[in-house]
Amino acid sequence: MPTSRVIAGCYPPPGTSEIADAIRERRGELVGLDGVLLHIPQVAYGWNLIGVGIRNKGRLRDDIRELMILRVAALTDAAFEWMQHEHLGRKAGLTTTQLLVIRDASILPRESPNADVFDALQLSALAFAQESTTTIKVSEDTATALKANLNDDEDLLVEAAAVVAIYNMVSRFLVSMDVDGMSDEVAPWPADIQEYKVPIPDSPEHYLYVETHTVSSNAPWLVFCNSILTDTTLWSFLLPHILAPPRSYNILLYDQRGHGKSSASSTPTDTVSLLTQDIARILEFLSIPNVHAVIGVADGGIVALSFATQFLDISKNIVVCGTPLKPISNESTSFIDIVKDKGMKGVADVVVPRWFPSGSQLSKPREEVMQAMVEGMRTQEFMSGVNALTGYDLSGSVAACSTRLILLAGGLADSEDVVNELSTVVLKQQHQDSVYLQTILDAGHLPMVDATEAFWTVLKDFLGVSPG
Repeated sequence: MPTSRVIAGCYPPPGTSEIADAIRERRGELVGLDGVLLHIPQVAYGWNLIGVGIRNKGRLRDDIRELMILRVAALTDAAFEWMQHEHLGRKAGLTTTQLLVIRDASILPRESPNADVFDALQLSALAFAQESTTTIKVSEDTATALKANLNDDEDLLVEAAAVVAIYNMVSRFLVSMDVDGMSDEVAPWPADIQEYKVPIPDSPEHYLYVETHTVSSNAPWLVFCNSILTDTTLWSFLLPHILAPPRSYNILLYDQRGHGKSSASSTPTDTVSLLTQDIARILEFLSIPNVHAVIGVADGGIVALSFATQFLDISKNIVVCGTPLKPISNESTSFIDIVKDKGMKGVADVVVPRWFPSGSQLSKPREEVMQAMVEGMRTQEFMSGVNALTGYDLSGSVAACSTRLILLAGGLADSEDVVNELSTVVLKQQHQDSVYLQTILDAGHLPMVDATEAFWTVLKDFLGVSPG
């Protein structure tokens, strides 16, 4: 991630700044926030002193300190601050239900239907943080209630006030200076997150990395299939929208063989059939009998369609995004030549601008995330994936698909020929009320990245309509 889109980072080389060296000694390395603060070294010095003092030297209960910080982050739309402190809040004992109430800036915690998950001290601390952040002046009743719940300890009351005041300063600085390029991002909504390593039967020493975000044991599941060159990072910008109230779906993300956190398989060349069976294997491993939708992007869409035709009645809906019905002529050969000549960086330099052409609203920070994701792809697994996806033809799969289906295309990156081809296939379907085509205007090949809200609007509308 960049230091900021507002200013360049200031990173004094080791040995040239005592203040920067002291920060390195404490952190291990300089981060984006340091790169901004070190424009004024004495401010960076004081900032770190006050941060250490308020986080590590106080007497407030850890959960009280963290819930106040997180409420400030929610109220000030400071995604960076929330992301840095959610895991600290969990470590301090805050539950997903409590974090969800704290995150919801639209309602006062004491008025939430789940207010009873907090004790009296927690509620009074949240009320204090709310008033100090939004109205600045804290009412006598609110201050008195917090003081009483702190056993009339005035030192603790001052510490609580300092936590809120300091982290209001922090959040405003983070957002105004666009630290780590995150000022436009939405703070995550909490969910119960679990990670799994699902064994691959044809290669038992290898596994698929799976990540679930659960909002309710009764919520329907959405399964997301990545494309070649991508990993679960692809969906990170979409997650806050799906997990925001009304929180209708559980989410299952996974990395294809050899991608992201999944290990490679011993199979020389992956096939669409193998990749399709991987979804069924994951669902069986997690004891998920059926899902609301399988959502695939690019060649992940091939796998999603294949799943619908091989495993009938498991998924109610299929979403295919940016997937040509047939391979683009000579594209595989071109990629193989590039990777042999220039490595994965060469592939990234070609494919990222192709994914997000002129007119895309892709921000610089997100572009850098996409570039790093592609560059980090392992060469051998990339070649295996490319070979697996040559010579396919999805026209028959669309025709054979009895599951409710939507075909999505990015208006900027998916060629007119591809869109016309998709339109022709849709028009040929006997039951056109179950097969849809929609182009997301002003979006690139991966609209969940550069047109996230528009993509979610289309997806939400499609998924929210019951078949028949």
